[in-house]
Amino acid sequence: MSIPLPERERIRIGPYRLSMIRVGCGPSIVLLHGIPTHSFLWRDVAPRLTRSGFEVILFDLLGYGDSDKPLDTDLGIAAQACFMADALEEIGWQGGHIVGHDIGGGIAQLITVTNPNVVTGLVLVDTIAYDSFPEPGIARLKEPVWDDILGSPDFDLKKGFAKGLSRGVVRTDRITPALIDAYEEPFRGVEGRRAYLRAARALRTEDLAPRMPEVEALALPTLIVWGERDDFQPLSYGRRLAGAMPNARLEVVDDAGHFLPEDAPEALSDLIAGFAAEQALQP
Repeated sequence: MSIPLPERERIRIGPYRLSMIRVGCGPSIVLLHGIPTHSFLWRDVAPRLTRSGFEVILFDLLGYGDSDKPLDTDLGIAAQACFMADALEEIGWQGGHIVGHDIGGGIAQLITVTNPNVVTGLVLVDTIAYDSFPEPGIARLKEPVWDDILGSPDFDLKKGFAKGLSRGVVRTDRITPALIDAYEEPFRGVEGRRAYLRAARALRTEDLAPRMPEVEALALPTLIVWGERDDFQPLSYGRRLAGAMPNARLEVVDDAGHFLPEDAPEALSDLIAGFAAEQALQP
């Protein structure tokens, strides 16, 4: 059962407002979601981390969730990394761990290579890496025909989200109508679907691929967690990244898919908490 999180805050970054939740006390952990999710993805992870003695900060990326959905702003991961770095500075973040899932993992990588002194540890969960994104289902949305398809008043985005979740979650009993509603709600209606299209079309391989040598050279402790049956981001990318980074380790969660916070929130929470606790004990 999901555990309710506190009320959201709105913080202003330039002309935009980002939705944020900040809860708990102790060493800080920032949780970044991917596409097409929002901070709701972490609803069963964040409370477990706070009970383990951590402060947890969750953002909705710009263009996602309850954050603003601008019409003409770059929503690629390089731009998102800048927005997130500015947001963390705005709230007075003193440093800690950054956890990123999917494109959130790519954003976490870029934040870290740019601001290595404030990141204590990096956790990448079924992350994008190298040239692994945008995956074909997202890439095809760049075709002009999708403007008319998603702009149609009777288009049902829930069907697409249900299909994606079914492909990305092994424990399909968790894919309920309420779950699909929760992920579709921020993109509801014609304007919401157009916002989703803008977010998807902003994803570019070149935002991350040229920076991978810098990521590989990061010496800070890094935990890479992967669902064994990830059908969106193949496990081979996780193995490659873990093998290239000097202080990284790979944990593979059996019988889990791409949306690991849905498939195995307990196991994922334990891995994140254990890893962060290890770093807190370091001199």
